[in-house]
Amino acid sequence: MTPKGPVLKVELQKADVAGRVAADVVLQRAELAAVLGARFPAVLKAGSARRAADRAVLFQQGDPGDALLFLLSGDVRLVARKDTDTVELGLAHRGDVVGEWEVLDGHGPRQVTAIATGVVEFVELSRTSLLEATGALPKALEAFLASRRAERRKALDDMTDFLNRW
Repeated sequence: MTPKGPVLKVELQKADVAGRVAADVVLQRAELAAVLGARFPAVLKAGSARRAADRAVLFQQGDPGDALLFLLSGDVRLVARKDTDTVELGLAHRGDVVGEWEVLDGHGPRQVTAIATGVVEFVELSRTSLLEATGALPKALEAFLASRRAERRKALDDMTDFLNRW
């Protein structure tokens, strides 16, 4: 059967994330890019490019997970629960990573909830894909992710201490 009327042809293309990063000064200067150096393009190719709508929950605290997200555009709100308190940890921006806890540990549960604020584009990098692209987690990458984890843990502790004083 032949369709009647105009036909719209749609083709899906794999995102050229490495090319996009190469064309964006902010993404080129991201800490993850600096830490991985020449391995960074291979790491990006090993990941999965994704897009999330405004207010989409990228991952929920307590869910299983073993991937970090490298943000290509947009902002992600990070929220965590500790005891009975819910704490806003801040915003992650273009060039930042979220989900570092689980990549370091090799498994979930997720330690924070990540919520898109506006449309967010990112590359999802599983621990497995990072290991395949790099051979092993480079010490510099481990140190970078550990420092991110420590910053977010301190923010959570500081905010819950503050809330508990009231």
